[in-house]
Amino acid sequence: MLPASIVAKAIQLCAAGLAGAGTPSPASLAVSVRSGAVLARQPGNAADAEATLHDLIALGADFEAGPLAIRGRDFATYGITPATVFDACALSHIDDDRSSFGSVSAPSVSNVAALVRRAFGSRITDTIRPMNASYGARYSWHKFGQAVDFVPAGGVHAIDRQKIRALMAQSGIRIIELLGPGDRGHANHWHVAFARPGQVIDRTRPIEGDEDWIITVAQGDAPSPPTPAGVEAAPAPTAPASALALAANAPAQWDVFATEEWRAVHGGGS
Repeated sequence: MLPASIVAKAIQLCAAGLAGAGTPSPASLAVSVRSGAVLARQPGNAADAEATLHDLIALGADFEAGPLAIRGRDFATYGITPATVFDACALSHIDDDRSSFGSVSAPSVSNVAALVRRAFGSRITDTIRPMNASYGARYSWHKFGQAVDFVPAGGVHAIDRQKIRALMAQSGIRIIELLGPGDRGHANHWHVAFARPGQVIDRTRPIEGDEDWIITVAQGDAPSPPTPAGVEAAPAPTAPASALALAANAPAQWDVFATEEWRAVHGGGS
């Protein structure tokens, strides 16, 4: 859920906006790009602002948006969309129907990320990736919007596979891939991929040489990752023109988030 301080600010801005009953101010539609892209101009209206964020997400850019300057990488964690991030009233009520774990009717990166965040106090490290992402597995479930990477508040060893499976089962989420400590490239985070409603996983693909750590839960954790039925294989990844090169030297091992980002750029990750 959104931090209490952000919710309080959203409530204030919502009340002020309703009192003014005017059009959105330029500040409420503000977009600030940190890296990964260059913004030629600020959005002129709500539709323009929403379209701009969709483009930035597709590029994998790091940005902040809306009156509360919420970072794009936190959208999935808080269940925010390119439309609601600009709406203070929507942000002030975003957690109203998330008070219990319950059953998730239609699993998405947003509600799965929110689920592990509430249950384990997790930091979300990765969700949706562009189809041409130059890091991680070539046919990663992240590229289909069906995977979440996270680190529990107490560290990766604070929980185990059984706890993750129990949480997902309790919420009606079918796991199709679960990776973590002990799996290549996943020593410092957990990775869970989930099926969409009615999705049938009936095809597998050959494992590429650099992806032999991927494990399929449905097959007893045997290394044979599936390709979603009816989905064409992704083309060979190419680095986006706006991608930034990271330092050649890996960060300190204790810095799990910086290390994960470094590993992703250098071919690791899920």
